[in-house]
Amino acid sequence: MRAAANLLLGSPTPRSRTRAQAPEARAWFLDADWDDPVWVFKPTNALEEAKPVRVDWRFKLPGGQVFVGHRYAALLHSSKQLIALIRSRSLGTGLPQRASTAAGYFNYLRELVRWMDQAGFSRFTDLDATALLQFQRALALRPGTRRPTLAPTTVQKYLYLLTYLYRFRDELDDGLRIDPFPGRSQGDVAGVHDADVRRWPYTPQAVAVALVQGAIDLVKRGATPILQARDVYAEAVGAAKQQGYLTDACTNAATRALRHARVRVPGQPQPILTVGALTQAIDMLYAACFVVISYLVGPRASEILHLQAGCVQRRGGAAAEEITVIVGAIFKRQPEYAGRPHEWVAPPVAATAIAVLEALSAGHRAQSGRPHLWLRRGQTPGATEWQRPCPGTLGIVSTRRMRLLLKRFAVWLGLPQHEGRTWQLSTHQGRKTFARFAALRDGSALFALAQHLGHRERAVTDCGYAGSDYRLNQEIETEILEQSTAAWEHMLAAPGLGGRAGAEIVAKRPHFRGARLKQDLKSYARLLVDAGLVLGVCDWGFCVYREEHSACLGNAAGPNPARREPSTCGRCKNFVVSQQHRAYWVEQVRRHEALLDEPALPLQTLRIVRERLNEARALIHSIDADNPGTGHGPHTAP
Repeated sequence: MRAAANLLLGSPTPRSRTRAQAPEARAWFLDADWDDPVWVFKPTNALEEAKPVRVDWRFKLPGGQVFVGHRYAALLHSSKQLIALIRSRSLGTGLPQRASTAAGYFNYLRELVRWMDQAGFSRFTDLDATALLQFQRALALRPGTRRPTLAPTTVQKYLYLLTYLYRFRDELDDGLRIDPFPGRSQGDVAGVHDADVRRWPYTPQAVAVALVQGAIDLVKRGATPILQARDVYAEAVGAAKQQGYLTDACTNAATRALRHARVRVPGQPQPILTVGALTQAIDMLYAACFVVISYLVGPRASEILHLQAGCVQRRGGAAAEEITVIVGAIFKRQPEYAGRPHEWVAPPVAATAIAVLEALSAGHRAQSGRPHLWLRRGQTPGATEWQRPCPGTLGIVSTRRMRLLLKRFAVWLGLPQHEGRTWQLSTHQGRKTFARFAALRDGSALFALAQHLGHRERAVTDCGYAGSDYRLNQEIETEILEQSTAAWEHMLAAPGLGGRAGAEIVAKRPHFRGARLKQDLKSYARLLVDAGLVLGVCDWGFCVYREEHSACLGNAAGPNPARREPSTCGRCKNFVVSQQHRAYWVEQVRRHEALLDEPALPLQTLRIVRERLNEARALIHSIDADNPGTGHGPHTAP
């Protein structure tokens, strides 16, 4: 592994204004020479070791020439200076940026150079206000991915490149001499609105609960037998090799050993009887460990894949006050190769997942001399990875490989569909879902998640990251606002609303019509949220919170979480239900009717059950009153 000091050695000082830097100083971030036609960036984290970031300056121009030709030498040199400057310094912080960020800007620069060549410009300095407007119009006409034109957020990224050319014009041989957006931001010029920003999706609750529960079951109950089966395989292959057997004969020997051992994984219909079944079981165990850490602790994928053996530690004084933390590093927007040290509170099952990874990676770590938990063979996966020693090159699992593994894991678990379609998992959804569930307390019933939320404020103990996780808190606040906006959109458009506040909203809400109906609804919903009308959202309804009407005895900060429950909400003047909550209340009716059939219930309990049953029926009736197409089953009539 490269130390951060070695990586940054020779880097230019952030505020340097010197143009005539030596090539060695300019190329501090390259594993190539400055004049090479292909730049290979030095890795900015361990994940980039196997596949370093690279940019190719030999791209073709509209006229058929290649950018590295002698005719473009001056513009090529300035372009390289610009990418080097972007790698060395961000617009916002002035700190070095990651190699992948610089490579992204290279893609925007390449399109600018192509447009300049077609328009007859040979220098950035020659671009005046008219030329910049023409370039922006050209961007607006470019086709996007699965849409006729580029998204405004993509156009905004091109405009950041122009800002670099102007802001650092004195450090470039050739830069913009006019402000490309005087008095305006790049977002304003690109036409970016909050509604246009594509946010990473979270995993829907029904899918997330099944996913996390399946992962927890495999980590807690399946790890020991799977590791046992792996040892059976390794010992059988090792013995066969000692006798001089070839590959097929070794595989046959391992299969016989597995069939004799008949190792059974709890919850699976068949024991591990074949080499292929063993390979799949180990892959699924890796995926389960990733899901547990991602969804119950909340790190990003890069932070999980960089974890090392011994990362689970204890913090605190007396045993009763100790907490378990996972020690790692944050890499997002951090220039250092090793990232910025950070600690996450770990619920018990996450610590178990780390222990499983330590057991899985023990042989690979010993063989490679590296401490990482996610070391796998880079070649075609197969059981031969678990021979002793492992044949092939070992490296940290890439996020792409992890994403494919999660897709297989979803099929293996048989996850429920979402809105009639298979939900596609990705490596970033765990953190997003963690933030949403932790903040909104939406009844996911995951004890480990609640435990993690309860300890979070005293989790972060490292000196370099004092206080709480502000970026996570920002994500949580964003999720609350997004969910409130979506709930207001739903209530503004729903044909009927139940609950004591539902009739009030129906009577006072504006009527939306015309071609801009959807956009008008979204804008009005955002206006309500911006005005402070943030909703409480749960499985059984919405809370349009007003302190003076609060049945849960909330305060100015919001509802009282200790007293907030379906029955209390049902009789509150702040409560609203709609068609999307009908299934919850129908289930409540069924449960209470089943309780009434219990002959041993005390009289007082029977009274409470009947009261809850009547409340549920009344809410269903109010939901159905303005939805004539809704069927009334035998359990829903009041």
